[in-house]
Amino acid sequence: MSTETPLKQNSKELTINVSERDVDDLRTRLQAQLRYYYSRRLFVHDVTFEPEIDHLSVTVGITYPQDVTGSRGGENVLKMVNIGNVKTFTAESIGEDYFKIELPSRTDLHSAYQQRHKEMLNELDWSMAKAIYSRVYELNPVRNQLNSLIEIVNWVRRKENLTVDQISNEQTSKNSEKYISVLKELGFLKVEDGVVSHGRKIDSADLKELSRKQYEKHVIGEIVNDGYYTLREDLGLGMLSHFPKYANAYYISAIRRGTTDLWLSVDDLRENLRVEYGREEGRLKVEDKLRQLDKVGVIDYENGEVSGHSNIFRQIKKDSPSFA
Repeated sequence: MSTETPLKQNSKELTINVSERDVDDLRTRLQAQLRYYYSRRLFVHDVTFEPEIDHLSVTVGITYPQDVTGSRGGENVLKMVNIGNVKTFTAESIGEDYFKIELPSRTDLHSAYQQRHKEMLNELDWSMAKAIYSRVYELNPVRNQLNSLIEIVNWVRRKENLTVDQISNEQTSKNSEKYISVLKELGFLKVEDGVVSHGRKIDSADLKELSRKQYEKHVIGEIVNDGYYTLREDLGLGMLSHFPKYANAYYISAIRRGTTDLWLSVDDLRENLRVEYGREEGRLKVEDKLRQLDKVGVIDYENGEVSGHSNIFRQIKKDSPSFA
């Protein structure tokens, strides 16, 4: 057994002796030293050590506390939230059972944490959008923003040999061609020589013999499910994540607490919007959103307090295990 110092560090690099070849021991030693250099909020998410090919890498995460006590009394509950897979450091073999890791700056690590946190929130918002689209679809702001998509689907379903130009001329939106292109990529439309016809996913929906209202909800739900990021980012349909954010201001705490029996105040939700999403929202605005979400059965809102619904809770928890 080596008697040399197993771990050395200067301001920009860390050197570790791996002669004992024990991954659990490596994890412990690496976490202790990386915490010393960066923050006690850092944890080692994973260590990969393959001595036969001189490979060593360590993936780190960041943890932070969230108060999920609730607004109706009871004991205080503090949940430590782990944001894993923030950054992977790959070590370089320097011989004699030593590896060297170049350490990024604290600023770089913080930026990586922010990016990973954002990715996780995007996944959570997508999960919520899928869970509640058929409910918030009834809200005017959402229907108005999705109206151009609804029109295109209904027109193409109803009338044969429509051209891209005809649809663009009929619509007030300037994005008709982009909508058609996205719906084609997602399999809802076919476009040949400028003529638009329904694709396999519309044909599949037709087989279900739904009413017009049910049909619209079904198809729009599939479009949201398949094209959430494209519609939101490339076409600017912000309503697809607008209401999910406000819903998740409640459900993110419910998931971490593990129950929808949790009641939160409006100010609790405002704090979640600030901490998780970086949004400073006024109380009156948040109350308006909560009333709308309560109206369509996404949350229960009464006397300035919010609770959730078990069916939505179960789906979000299933689709977003990283937030549990």
